[in-house]
Amino acid sequence: MKRLLFLTFSITSLSLFAQQKQAFGKQEYLHGKLTSLRTCFDVKQYDISVKVEPQQQFISGKNVITFKVVNDFQKLQLDFFLQMKIDSIVFENKMISYKRDSNTVYVNLGKKVRKNEWKNLTVYFRGNPPIAKNAPWDGGFIWSKDSSGNDWVGLACEGLGASCWLPCKDHLSDEADSMKMHLIVPENLVGVSNGKLVSEKFVEAGFKEYNWEVHNPINNYNITINVANYAHVHDVYESKVNEMQKYLPLDYYVLKENEAKAKQFLSSEVMRMLDCFELRFGAYPFWNDGYKLVETPYWGMEHQSCISYGNGYKDNRWGFDFIIVHESGHEWFGNSLSCTDPAEMWIHESFTTYSETLFLECQFGYQTSLKYLLEQKRNIQNNTPMIGPFDVYYHGRKDNDIYYKGAWILQTLRHVIDNDSIWFMMLKDLNTTFNKKNITTAQIVSFFSERSKLNLDKFFSQYLTYSDIPELEYKIVDIGNKLELHYRWSNTISGFEMPIKVTLAKGIYDFISPTKSWQIIDLNFSNPDDFKIQTDKFLIKVKK
Repeated sequence: MKRLLFLTFSITSLSLFAQQKQAFGKQEYLHGKLTSLRTCFDVKQYDISVKVEPQQQFISGKNVITFKVVNDFQKLQLDFFLQMKIDSIVFENKMISYKRDSNTVYVNLGKKVRKNEWKNLTVYFRGNPPIAKNAPWDGGFIWSKDSSGNDWVGLACEGLGASCWLPCKDHLSDEADSMKMHLIVPENLVGVSNGKLVSEKFVEAGFKEYNWEVHNPINNYNITINVANYAHVHDVYESKVNEMQKYLPLDYYVLKENEAKAKQFLSSEVMRMLDCFELRFGAYPFWNDGYKLVETPYWGMEHQSCISYGNGYKDNRWGFDFIIVHESGHEWFGNSLSCTDPAEMWIHESFTTYSETLFLECQFGYQTSLKYLLEQKRNIQNNTPMIGPFDVYYHGRKDNDIYYKGAWILQTLRHVIDNDSIWFMMLKDLNTTFNKKNITTAQIVSFFSERSKLNLDKFFSQYLTYSDIPELEYKIVDIGNKLELHYRWSNTISGFEMPIKVTLAKGIYDFISPTKSWQIIDLNFSNPDDFKIQTDKFLIKVKK
C-alpha cells in the first residue's frame, strides 16, 4: 500500500456530489466501500502467473497475494468477477473456504491472523474474461489480429476494475508495493507486462514464459497484459535533472511490420516528451522499472512503465503525438501521484490533460498552448461536480469535465497566483512531496494554499464540488466625466472571492477582487469598448 498522508483540512461543501442523484447497486457499494474486511490487510505484493490462450480467449493462473495484517482478523474480502472461476484458495498450504456474492469474494482463513504479521494466500483462477467493446473507455481484454494474421492481445480495465480478470483487493487506496508477472503465451508470440523483463523460458509444449518485475507501488488497473508478434526496440534517455541516475532505459515493443517507422518516430517523440515533463514535474518516477511503450490494438492507456500505444505513429495538427504525451503524463499524475477513491479521479485526469498544454508550451511557446486550451474549453459541460460520490465504485472519467475543465481549473489557478516561477516550482514540488503516494483533494488544496500563501479552500470548493463555474456580473456606468465599473460574483458558493484581471486602463490588465456584493471602481478610459476581461486565462462566465 502506498503511504497515505492525512491532513486536518477539509473542503467545504464536499457533499455536493449528492446533486448528481445517481443510483448505485449493491455490487457498486461492495466494490467501492472500504469495510473492515478490506482495511484489515495491506497488500504488499502480487505475484501473478497467467497463461493466455488467444484461440480460446481464455486465461488461467494464480495470484499469490502477500499482505501485512493491519488489524487482527480471520475473514477478508477480495474482488473477482463472477464470470471468472476460482478453482481454489490456499493459505498456509491448506485449501480454505470462501463465499461469493457476485463479484465479491469473502475468504475465511480458518484461523485468526495477528496485527503486523506478514502472510500470503494464493488464489487459483481461470475463465473467459470480459471482452472490451470499445477499449480503453470500457474494460476488458482485446482479442485481435495483426495484418499477418498473428494473434494480438491487449488489456485495459481502468473503468471496469482489475477484478474483471484478476482476483485482488480492487480498491485505489491499496496499491501493491511491488508486482511480479509470469506471463505464459504461445511460443511464436511475445508477452509484455509492466516493469523490467528479468527472464524468459519455454515452459511447456507450444508456450513460453516471460517474467516481469515491478519494484514500485502500482494501481491494480495499471497491471497489463500484451501478447503479439512484437519486435523489441531499445533506446536510452539521458536525463537533464536526475543526477543520481543519468540514463533511463527506453524499450518499445512494436508489431514487426511497424519496426522501421517506430524506431525513427518513437525516438524523437519520447525524448522530447521526457525533456519537457522532467523539466516541469521532476525526474521520471519509475526509473528502476524503466520506460516502456507497447503497441496495442486500441488507442492507448497509462499502464505504469508500460504505456499502451495505438496511435499509428503520427503527430496531430498541434505537432505532437497525443497518446505518447497524455498517457506518459500519467506516469507522474495517476501512476506516481494517485488518488485514493474513484470519486477523485479528477486528480489523475486534470493534471495530465494540463500536461499536454505544458508540453506545447515547452515546444512551441505559451501562445500555442493557450490556443490549445481555448479549443479544449469548448468541451466543458459543467453538468456535474468534478468530485464524485465516495465509497461506491464510481468512475468519473466518463465525464469530459475531469479532463478539460480540470485543465482549465489549473490554468485559472496559475493566473490567480500570477507568478510562473512559483507556479512551476509548485508543480515540481507536488510530485516530489507525493512521489509514489496516494493523495486526496484536501491534500492538494492544502499543498497549493501553503505554497502560494493563498487560502484556496473556496477556490477549489467552487470548481470541484459545484457543477457550474463562477459568473462575473458587471455594468459600465457613464457618470458624465468618467466611466465606472460595477462588478460582483454570482453563481458562486458562499465566501468565494477569486481575483481576476480586467482592463482598468486601455490595453493594461490589472486585478480586481470581486465578491458577491457589488463593488465600484473607476475606469481610466472613455470608450466602454476598451473594457476587456481576461477570459483566456480564467475559467468564468461573464454577464453584462
